[in-house]
Amino acid sequence: FSSSNQFSPKTMASSNHTELNEDIRHAFKDGNAQKSRALHELKAKRKEHHNGDEDEHNSDEDGDGIVIEVPTTEQHKALGDYVKSIIYGGLDGIITTFAIVAGIAGADLATEVILVLGFANLIADGLSMGIGDYLSESAELEYIASEKLREEWEFDNFQEGEIQEMIEIYKEKGVSQEDAEVILRTMSKYPEFFINHMMIQELELQPPSGDEQPAKGGLVTLISFLCFGCVPLLSYVAFEAIEFDGYDPKFLISIILTILTLFGLGVFKGKITESSMIKSGLFITINGVFAAGAAYLIAYGLSEITGTHGLD
Repeated sequence: FSSSNQFSPKTMASSNHTELNEDIRHAFKDGNAQKSRALHELKAKRKEHHNGDEDEHNSDEDGDGIVIEVPTTEQHKALGDYVKSIIYGGLDGIITTFAIVAGIAGADLATEVILVLGFANLIADGLSMGIGDYLSESAELEYIASEKLREEWEFDNFQEGEIQEMIEIYKEKGVSQEDAEVILRTMSKYPEFFINHMMIQELELQPPSGDEQPAKGGLVTLISFLCFGCVPLLSYVAFEAIEFDGYDPKFLISIILTILTLFGLGVFKGKITESSMIKSGLFITINGVFAAGAAYLIAYGLSEITGTHGLD
């Protein structure tokens, strides 16, 4: 690279490890293959230089005395581990609660009814969501572990049969018999690697890394559900006794707060997943408004049919 190139190795070397990984992500988003290649080459060079070095910060010093911290592995967003739980819990919490608020408002029932049913549902559903997330992830991990144990037993007792199964899978994907033989017989020298690869290719299961924490995922879902789910109820708590010339603004305030929060949740999802934040925000907002609108209209219609509209 020339000295005038804005992403020359010397220029990029001044970045710390967080900035380096951010640069790699930006290169991908910009479709800049040359920059991405240069960044990865820099990281690989530093990794090779520091192999065997147990220094916690993997630091190096260039000719100008500048300390450079470069990670040996690409660190993806740690928050990304819990995106599913945050989005899943938050979206379900706010839409479920607002649907109850909208339904009761559609039936023109008292504010007290909204608060009682709203908070009761918030706590009950939040616990159910959190526990359900924990149990489902735990069950999935247990199932994967049992399948891996079976594959290990089969590999120990009939290695050739397992290799032949994988060869057939490779051939189905367009790999020649000869190439498949070379790849898989070499891979079979490393049983753990072979078995993990076999689980992905044959069973379509991702082997557990050992870092999974179902309890933490369930807790994140619960907290997200409670935090986002209370938003539609805030106006009814903060402005319980307020009316303007006979007009009660609490439901309108609840709508505004809910829409803003839904959009913010979508923007957060877009930022974490590195997709369009505006599109993500609008998509989640439209889904939430549709669900709440349906609840409002159904409650209004049923209350009119049953004669309970405006019943105190």
